[in-house]
Amino acid sequence: MAAHTSTKETAQAGVLTPVVKWVDNAIVAAGVVAAIGALVVMFVSLMAEVVVRYLTNQGMGWPTEMPNILFPWLVMGGIVLAAQRGQHIAVTAIQGLIGRGGNRVLLFAHQLLIAATFFYLAWVGLDVIEITGSETYPVTGISAKWAYLAMIAGFVGLGLTALTTLVHLLRADDPLAVRSHHIEEDV
Repeated sequence: MAAHTSTKETAQAGVLTPVVKWVDNAIVAAGVVAAIGALVVMFVSLMAEVVVRYLTNQGMGWPTEMPNILFPWLVMGGIVLAAQRGQHIAVTAIQGLIGRGGNRVLLFAHQLLIAATFFYLAWVGLDVIEITGSETYPVTGISAKWAYLAMIAGFVGLGLTALTTLVHLLRADDPLAVRSHHIEEDV
């Protein structure tokens, strides 16, 4: 019966594979856009501020607010990308002691905990945005909620990554190989 259940779970995971791959690719694309977009906009705006200040001895003002708004997007984009690539900090001492079956159960439970935690944090973050929505940056007039929205987007990205990792765990021969990427695969 256990083999039948395992085969059934593997078949179900196979049906989900295209959906999971699409979700993973969408999360990676969003993370890259958030991180690189934030970095480029911060650099260009701060460089423009330096040039204008050098040429006129006066600043534009608004570029100094960009890091406050965009740095959280850079950080959360990077965190989500690290989770997608399996390059986050992990404690692995126990994994060598419990074998494949134990690791599969441990990692499955771990991903359920991660998904529940980050979806909960995203939900709580909605209250934070409600509170910070009235705060605005003085020069640009941009609401502080845009900076806090990065946290919610990142938490949702991490929760979705945990859910797609669950499907990968069902399919993988070696549960420890899930989310491990090699440089050769990325070229």
